[in-house]
Amino acid sequence: MSMIGEYMRLAPHDLDVALADPESIRDLIDELWDLEDAGSEPDARLMDVDKAWHGLAFVLERAGVPTAVVHGDAQVPRSDDWGYGPPSWLSVERVGELSAALAELDADAVVGAVPGAALVEAEVYPLGMWADGDCKDYLIGHLKRLADFFAEAADAGMGMLVWID
Repeated sequence: MSMIGEYMRLAPHDLDVALADPESIRDLIDELWDLEDAGSEPDARLMDVDKAWHGLAFVLERAGVPTAVVHGDAQVPRSDDWGYGPPSWLSVERVGELSAALAELDADAVVGAVPGAALVEAEVYPLGMWADGDCKDYLIGHLKRLADFFAEAADAGMGMLVWID
């Protein structure tokens, strides 16, 4: 089973609902993913970075960007395990801050500055992937998508849920 980094951006009221009743939002997320799996258009509020989450956290930390981009700031209170622990959340303000930090990055340069050997040595998930030089394109693509996702959330004044499933 793979560990997938997932995100849901939420309007402030919906974020308040998620923090008060996380399982109701989890049910909505499951319904939205099921609809997408059945062929419906993807819901723009949801995104995943596949197995790149740990590699992204590693390269972002080296670039001086808070790993809250990948892990959130704080666990959602009273939440159950959503796969590999409870979800975390980011406030509207924090999404704006992180979006600005991501916008300043050159994804090619940030990822290019970290040799695959450093990912291997640090035992970054998924193990065995990082020795291959093609992994840089994988991380760059996901970093660019993540920066766009954060920018759209910041522009719309949204907060976020973040979890590993």
